[in-house]
Formats: sequence, C-alpha cells, structure tokens
Amino acid sequence: MRKKFILAFIISAFIPQIVLGIILFLNLHAIALENAINNTKRNVQDVKKNLLDVLQNAVDISNKLYLDKKLLDILSTEYSDVSKLYEDYTSYKEFSNLLSIYNKNIHLIKVYTFNPTLLDTGEFVKVDNYIKKQRWFIHALKEDGKILWELIFDNSPFRPQYYFSLVRLLKNSYGEKVGVMVIYIKKEKIDEILSQNENTIVVTDKGTVVAAKDESLIGKTIDIKAFEDGDRLIENVKINQRNLMALVGTIAPNETGGNYLKVISFFSKKEIFKVPNKVSFFAFVVITVNLLISLFLMLLFSKLITDRLTILNEKVNQISHGKLDTSIEILGKDEIGQLAENVKEMAKNIKNLIEQVYLAEIQKQQMITKQREIQFEMLCSQINPHFIFNTLEAIRMKAFCSGQEEISHIVYLLSNLLRKSITVSSELISLKEEIEFVQQFLEIQKFRFGDRIDFDIQIDEDLFNQKILPFIIQPLVENSIKHGIEPKVGKGYISIRIFKRDEKIVIRVEDNGIGMKKEECDNLITLLKSDQKDAHVGLRNVYTRLKLFYGNEFEFLIKSEYGSGTVVEITVPSKGGE
Repeated sequence: MRKKFILAFIISAFIPQIVLGIILFLNLHAIALENAINNTKRNVQDVKKNLLDVLQNAVDISNKLYLDKKLLDILSTEYSDVSKLYEDYTSYKEFSNLLSIYNKNIHLIKVYTFNPTLLDTGEFVKVDNYIKKQRWFIHALKEDGKILWELIFDNSPFRPQYYFSLVRLLKNSYGEKVGVMVIYIKKEKIDEILSQNENTIVVTDKGTVVAAKDESLIGKTIDIKAFEDGDRLIENVKINQRNLMALVGTIAPNETGGNYLKVISFFSKKEIFKVPNKVSFFAFVVITVNLLISLFLMLLFSKLITDRLTILNEKVNQISHGKLDTSIEILGKDEIGQLAENVKEMAKNIKNLIEQVYLAEIQKQQMITKQREIQFEMLCSQINPHFIFNTLEAIRMKAFCSGQEEISHIVYLLSNLLRKSITVSSELISLKEEIEFVQQFLEIQKFRFGDRIDFDIQIDEDLFNQKILPFIIQPLVENSIKHGIEPKVGKGYISIRIFKRDEKIVIRVEDNGIGMKKEECDNLITLLKSDQKDAHVGLRNVYTRLKLFYGNEFEFLIKSEYGSGTVVEITVPSKGGE
C-alpha cells in the first residue's frame, strides 16, 4: 500500500509540479518576449509618426526654396559690386522667415554655393575642397535635385556635432548647378523623439545611423541588407558588437520625398529574460521545497493509514470465517473509521439476512395464496355455465320470435359478457378486446337505466393492439354506476379515455356521480391496499391483480369531489403489440 502511495505521489504531485514549473518557465519567457516585441512595435510606430512630422517640415522648406526665384538669382549672379551683393543679401529674408515658422524642429538652413563672388555669411557658404570630398555633397550632385536624408557634421566652433539633415541640389532655370541646400534638423527634437525609445535608431538607405539615443552609434554604418525585406522582426542582428533582436519600420520615399529611412528598434533576449529567469528560479525552489515537505507528510500519513488498514483487514478476515461477533475498535472518524463502523454494521446485517430471506419467502407464499384465493372466488362464480348459457339463449330466441329485438340483443350481450367473465385468465388480451367487453357491459346498463345514463369511449387508435390484463376496466365502470350514478338524481355520464403518456398506457374512467368526501376517498384507497372485505370488491380485485402482475410498475389513482363525480386512473407499462 505504501508503495502505491509513493507511486501515486509521483504521478499526481511530483510530475505535475515539475511539468507546471516547466510550463511556467516557458510561459514567462513567451510573455516577456511577446511584451518586448509589442513594446518594440509601439516604439517603431511612435518614432515613425513623430519623425515624419519633423521631416515634413524640412520637405516643405526644401520645396519652397527649390523654386525660390530670388534665391536662384542670387546664386547665379556673378557680383562685381560688393554693395549690390550686400543689398541682395540684406533684402533676402526667406531663410529667417522659414526658421521663425519652423524653429521648433529646424535648427539651421545653409546653401553651399559654387558662385565664387558670394561671401560666406553662415547661411551662404562657398564650396571648398573639404566640402567637395564629403559623401553627402557627392550624393547630392549625383541625385541631381532629389531630396536626400544624410548625416552632416557641422564643425561650428561653438558646438561642433552631427546633424540629421535634408540635402538637395539647387539648379537655376538654365539647368545649371548653383548650390547644395542643407536643412539641419534640431538635434534636441531628435533626442526628444528618441527619449522614450532608447534602443531605437534611424538609418539611411546607405546604412548610416543618423539618429540614436546612444550618441556613440551616430555616424556608424551597419549592414543594411539584413533590413531590406520590409517591416518585420529580425531575430538575430549585430548592432554595436551585440547580438540583438530587432523590429524594423520603413519610412518610404513617398512619405519623405527622398531616399527611404529605416527605424530600427532592438532589444536583447538576455536582458528581457532576466526577470522571468529570477521568477522561474524562485518558483523551482518553492516547488522543490514543497515536494520535499509533501513527500515527508505523505510517508507519515501513509504509515498511519496502512497500519489501521492492516488491523481492519485482520478483523474482516475473522468475520469472513463466520465470527460475526468480532469486535472492531479503530479510532478516527475518517473514511477508515467509517469503514470499520460499516463492517460492524455489515456483520449485524448478515445475522439478519437469513431472517429477511425467510420473511421474503413467506411473503411470496402469501402472495401466491392470495392469487389463488382470487382465482377461487372467480371459479366459484362460474355456476353451471352451460345451464346459464342455454337458458339465456332460449330467452333470446323467444324474445326475437316475439318481435322483441331490443330484449333479444340485450340477452345476447349479457350472454357474451358472462361467457368472457367466466373464461377470464391471467393471460394478456388486446385493449381492443377489453374495450369491446366494456362497451357491451355499458349497453346493458344503458338498457337498464335508459336515458338516465350515457357514456363515451375514446382510445388512441395506435393502442388497439396493446396488451393488458383482462377484466380491469369493467369493474371500474361498474363501480362508477353502482356507487356514483345510481344514487344520483338526474342524468349520469361515464367517460372512458385511453391514451399514452411517457411510454405508458393511461386508462381513465370518469363519472359525474355523487362523488366522495376526502375522508371517504382516503379510506377507500387504504382499503384497496389491505385484505379487509368491503363493498368495493371489484376495485380491490383489480388493484390486487395489477399488483401481482405489474409489481411496483403501475399506478392506481382515485380523485373524487363530493357532489361532482369521481375519476379513477390506472397507469400500466406498455407491453408491445403496436
């Protein structure tokens, strides 16, 4: 028994808890990974949305300046008169106007000019050899007027740093290259966008990191090929010498007006799994301690149980060898204690079992005797049947010859009625035969009482071939006439209804006789179930025969209201024949 307890413990506790721990570990990792992915997706979407608003400002400025005739004229004119140059410079206010409008997002607007007659003002800068070698400058010349997004280093003596910028070649109306426009986006604005997204970077189509919270990444180049297949999750990517997972969002050229940009938000599995790993470790420690305590308690309780079961087994073995007076004293009110009490009770019941068997046999014999008494009473009523039939036939023929056809018919019905009642047996007959017998009986009664009595018989057609005990409806009808309608003043009515309910046959006989008071009805039901002789011999015989044949599978109900009538309802099992 103890081995089975240990096996049950392993199956029901050890294995499930280990499996539960593994499931917990895997689920925590899955949840942490899912949360990290969802957060990263939100980061990418937030950065894209906010960055697009800023980029659109730069594009609007670029489009305006690209078509600004006055700006193109300044860049195309070769000035010989410094005063004229000064006048044009001072009259051109478009840069300052645009910066005042977009100062929230735009840091500076510069035009790098090829015109040697122009002066460097901070807004207009002459192209030198250093500028010509810059990658962004070369790209601008190559793209011939298309908008480009580049990372540009501003070597201002006050604050030299990288700026995420819009770069675009400017050409005059003759198609001549007159300068390169650079619109610097405020670094503070980029930092603000990335402030809540520390692990997010913005990369150009060349792989240059143009925006990042970690400034050490700005200006570095990454392999852009890994991010070229659209917006998706990349499970293994190397950024800044670290193997990371990354989610990519693309800002397409139709959204920026220039080359596409990639918003890459990354995270480390190792970092996101730190908390789940701690929780899992703690859970496994708890599970281990719990299993050890549970094992100890299980062994302790199993010993208590098996010791008591051993004692109980010895006592039961003694009882099985006939020692029914064996004393069983097992402490406890649990199932084993209850089992011990039940075994004691069982021993007592075994003593009484023989007496009960003898008593049941005696009751069975009594039922057989009762059935024989009923059969004897029925046989006693069969007095010289041939003499009676011959006499009735002689009366019928004499009445017929005298023109008394109604009397002749009634005598014929009476003869059939007596013949069937004499030949009745315990064999089942069809409901159709039983109803024909009852109808003949009622026609005789109608002859007796004339218009004082009327009747109605209704039976479901599909029940005609159902088998029932013979001679159980006529006594009910006879009882209704004798005790209900005969004492009644006025016209009597009997209704017989046979139908099926819940796969059982229901026979209902209802009259509008004088009825019974509640006390009389209760006494009648009591008498039916007893052996006392009373005026309702027919009802008692019907009840007894039903009881002998159907056992407890039938119902016999009597409902009566004084002055209104009586209903007798019999319910018996269906015996086939449909």
